[in-house]
Amino acid sequence: MTTTTSDVQLDDESLAMLLDEVVAMAAAERPLLSGLAELDDVAMGRVGRAAASVRSGIAQGRSAADSMADLSSQYQTPIRVAMETMAATGSTQPVHEVVRLIRQANQDRRQIRFAVINPILNVVVGSLILFFVMPWILVSLSEAELIKTSLSPTTIEICQSFAVNFSLAAVATVVVVGLFSVVLYWGMTRSHRHWGGYGDQATFCRWLAIQIAPTDQSAVHTIADRPSDQVIDAAARVVGASFADQWRGVIERIQGGTITATALEMPTSTPQPVQDCIIDLLAGKRTNQSIALDLRRLADLYTQKSSQHRNWWFNQFPRWVSWLIMIAIIVLLLRAILTPLLEVVGRVSA
Repeated sequence: MTTTTSDVQLDDESLAMLLDEVVAMAAAERPLLSGLAELDDVAMGRVGRAAASVRSGIAQGRSAADSMADLSSQYQTPIRVAMETMAATGSTQPVHEVVRLIRQANQDRRQIRFAVINPILNVVVGSLILFFVMPWILVSLSEAELIKTSLSPTTIEICQSFAVNFSLAAVATVVVVGLFSVVLYWGMTRSHRHWGGYGDQATFCRWLAIQIAPTDQSAVHTIADRPSDQVIDAAARVVGASFADQWRGVIERIQGGTITATALEMPTSTPQPVQDCIIDLLAGKRTNQSIALDLRRLADLYTQKSSQHRNWWFNQFPRWVSWLIMIAIIVLLLRAILTPLLEVVGRVSA
């Protein structure tokens, strides 16, 4: 049976490898079809099958951009925009940027997993102490009658339940660890909305610059021959569907001939320097190369801010959580050890 692009879905790293091969083909001025034919080898595994799938889609009359985009559901829009831009400008920079986006996203996911390991391990230790060790200690002290007034009967009864019922203690441990994991995941996800905003603006600026003025030597055209509204729409779609929705009304007003900042009503989350660059692009006040230079500088600035927020959540936040958990465990153990001693000293002093 003929393989179609819908039959093959590549994982992120395999997709990045295939896109790197496409860049190498374009840089060497090799035809895409012949280059993909060389990758159609059993030894290439899924990458080889994906190359055959793309060739089959092109042979059936589909564009190279659509055939490549169908290899991934998550990065479908960036791949399509990158392939279309490379075809319009001859620049391989858009495909390079897609590869960077894919590998950056993978790195962020790995950092999140590593960041939550240490706090979760500390919670596991704390839960074991709280539900397995402490009830046994408190019940033992109560039976020895070293503590008569510091703990209420209800507290002793609860501790007795945990001390004699292993299943109850295990369930309580799992519940506490699960709740903590959910809260930690929620915190990491919420943090992504803050530093992700800077990342979205950085991606938006970078893709605007790539389209209007590619900088690599492989570009056969210095400026992409595309209307400004299409350039802005493509850059917004690369960032994401929700980001593109915010710009849909702006693009419609651009198509209607509006070029002033007040009439365009750009999204409130758009920084003023980015708005200025877009107005200059629409009005033709500056050369595209000059605007692209400013956009690249803004992209670097927002990337740096995003990295600062990301590093705090990946490095500092888990460390603080771990310290607090360990301090709580130490305080709990000291209280259990010192309380009977203080009770005995108090009685002797009396």
